[in-house]
Amino acid sequence: QTNTFYPFIRCLACRGIISGYSDGTFRPNNDITRGQIAKMVSNAAGFSEDPGPQDYEDVAPGSPFYDFINRLSNRGIMGGYQCGLQPEEPCISPNDLPYFRPNASATRGQLAKIVSNAAGIVTTPTGQFYTDVPEGHPFYVWIMRLTDLGVMSGYPCGRPDEPCDDQQRPYFRPFNNVTRGQSSKIVANTFYPDCMTPQK
Repeated sequence: QTNTFYPFIRCLACRGIISGYSDGTFRPNNDITRGQIAKMVSNAAGFSEDPGPQDYEDVAPGSPFYDFINRLSNRGIMGGYQCGLQPEEPCISPNDLPYFRPNASATRGQLAKIVSNAAGIVTTPTGQFYTDVPEGHPFYVWIMRLTDLGVMSGYPCGRPDEPCDDQQRPYFRPFNNVTRGQSSKIVANTFYPDCMTPQK
C-alpha cells in the first residue's frame, strides 16, 4: 500500500481492467508491452465489440491479447509494422499481414497517443511546456492533451543531461520506455479520475 502506484493499480484491478501474474505479483517497475497496453486501454475505454478477423501476422486468434489489439487497431488507435521490414517478420502470402510486435515495449510518448485517442480527447494544445517536447514534436499533441488534464507530468530540469532553460521547464522523456505502474496511473487518471476503491 505504500507503493506510489498502489491506488491506480488497485482502481484498475478491482474493475477487472488489469491483472497480475500467476505468482501474485504485479511487477509495477517492469516495462509494459504493447499487448498489455492494448488490453489495459481497451478495457478501460469499455470496448467490447467483436474483434473481427486477424489483423496481424503475429497476433493470431486465440492469442491472449487478440481481442484487445484488434479492437484498438480497428478503431485506428494502434497500428503495426509492415511485413518484410525485419528478417524475422517476413511477408506471408496471401495476405501479407503487418506485424504488431505485442511483446515489444512502448514509450511514454506512444502511450500518451494511445490513451488520448482511446479516450476521445480532441483539445488543441498550444505553447511549449516541456523542454524536450516542442510544438513540432511527433507526440506533442497527445502529450499535452494529457498534461493539460493533469494525467501526465514530467521531471524537474537540472540533471547533467537535462539542463534547465530560462523558464525552468521540466522534461517529459517521451522516448523512455513506460512501466506497468506508470501506465496504470495514466490510464486510471484518464478514464477514472479521482478513482476511489473501497477497502477489502
